[in-house]
Amino acid sequence: MIDILQQQYKLIQSSRNVVLNFIETEVGETLNTPVDAFEGSTIRYLLVHVSNCYLQWMYNFAMGNKLELFNDEEFKTIAGIRSLYADTDDLVKNFLEKFADRLDEPITNTLSRNRTITATPLTVFTHVTTHEFHHKGQVMTMCRLLGYPPPDTDIIRT
Repeated sequence: MIDILQQQYKLIQSSRNVVLNFIETEVGETLNTPVDAFEGSTIRYLLVHVSNCYLQWMYNFAMGNKLELFNDEEFKTIAGIRSLYADTDDLVKNFLEKFADRLDEPITNTLSRNRTITATPLTVFTHVTTHEFHHKGQVMTMCRLLGYPPPDTDIIRT
């Protein structure tokens, strides 16, 4: 099963790369522009938020660490965001290696606001990847609202 998840993550990376390439070549510094329809949020904020979700759930929750989340103000360029995602990719690799034979083993840990949660590594992987795609759609909508019609960013592109 771990091979399937690794293959699935490669597909996710491919789709993410289309997004990042588009932002780099078409959107540029506009990734820092607040979008009223998203309560003044920025593309940058959502991209960092997605990486923070991987950090929070895989590294802090599942692996039992306590690393602080990233501040989006520290990532004002696409180069910085690419670096952040390179670290995210390493985190996913380490997570999948650690739990390769224990994907269905429940993990109980406490998150912010003292919420105790139990989830399996498979559930965590599914959560963070679907969370990324949810926000990818929002990022593409933000691009369109800012005047940059987005490309096809689905995993199966035509």
